[in-house]
Amino acid sequence: MVPEINLVSPCEFTREGFARILSSEGFTVRGCFDSIAEVRYENLSKNSIFLLDDPDSAEHARLVETVKAEFESAVVVLLSADFDLASMLKCFRAGARGYVIKSLKAAPMIAAIRLAISGQRVLPQDVLEIFENQAKPIPALPEIATELDDANLSPRENDVLCCLMAGYSNKVIARELDVCEATVKVHVKAILRKLNVNNRTQAAIWANSHSTIGGYYPIQSSQSDTSAQPLVARAG
Repeated sequence: MVPEINLVSPCEFTREGFARILSSEGFTVRGCFDSIAEVRYENLSKNSIFLLDDPDSAEHARLVETVKAEFESAVVVLLSADFDLASMLKCFRAGARGYVIKSLKAAPMIAAIRLAISGQRVLPQDVLEIFENQAKPIPALPEIATELDDANLSPRENDVLCCLMAGYSNKVIARELDVCEATVKVHVKAILRKLNVNNRTQAAIWANSHSTIGGYYPIQSSQSDTSAQPLVARAG
């Protein structure tokens, strides 16, 4: 039986573009909806596929949960504009089968959807890059700071650094720390300069390598504490 696609996206251009590509690849596009509220679940076939697109990564897991609550056997693939590790993990916990970055070209996008339909979990290339980068030996990085004190990070920069360790995007960091995204970018730039590293992945690797070395360990700031206690602090 030909899989039936239900496409949810607030962007008409995205809906029409995906519908044409999917139809040309032999899929049946059952419906295109600009919001999850418009979807009708009556008479869905057992092999129904939901492609969910929303520009707000904070909404991704909720969309997956909504579909799975209405139609548990549905295969759900989340379409995201950017890679957001925290959002991706929440989506898979909610029951998503795939998490695909929309910048993919048509052929790999269709291949990813077919893999999800076949029962495979589909993750973006960014996940593999995280593991590959973490597997690289720290000495291979360019003369990074050897002690946290030498880095002279501010309390807020420590907060941002711990978020980088968790793989958070700038948007998620801004939400977690209750600051604007532009402020996060400034902090990230300062962190890279102070640690003498080239990118946020190297900064996260550095932080991981120092979280249990030299008496440093990661701690969580209290939401109610307005003193901006650093997330990385000296033990004892």
